[in-house]
Amino acid sequence: MKCTECRQAEMDINKETIRYEECGLPNVILKGVEVKRCPECGNTLVSIPALSGLHKTIATHLVQQPERLTTAEIRFLRKYLGWSKTDFARKFHVRPEQVSRWESDHKAVPMNKQSELLLRSLVAMGNKIEHYDDKIDKLSLEQSETPSMLSMFFDRCWHDGLVAAC
Repeated sequence: MKCTECRQAEMDINKETIRYEECGLPNVILKGVEVKRCPECGNTLVSIPALSGLHKTIATHLVQQPERLTTAEIRFLRKYLGWSKTDFARKFHVRPEQVSRWESDHKAVPMNKQSELLLRSLVAMGNKIEHYDDKIDKLSLEQSETPSMLSMFFDRCWHDGLVAAC
């Protein structure tokens, strides 16, 4: 393959270990990644296959770690879920400024434990909860202090303790 910059030389292809800084986390290192370099101008192209799978693996690792999430990890998980800061604030019922404080590298305010557990749970379940907004907004706007009782009826639809489709 000819260099995309100088268009003069063929690019050298090697398998290398690289720091994946583009994800926003300082400690992600990828081994055996294909790197193309131009011997003439030094242009470098990195090929990361299955990028969404890589991001899922990183997110899974983050939610399983026992340590509290850092500002960069919170930002990564928010972006992994596909949310803007405004979306994140709305879904967590906080002001956008609070999200900025959670993600700020200087004068950071730690995310409270309940919010962190919710974020970890949403990522772990893999739910980007696109349809969650309508339900949670309705719930937060309801004035009733008395919870309604959900009725469930089963008519010989279970087998060995599992409910089967009727």
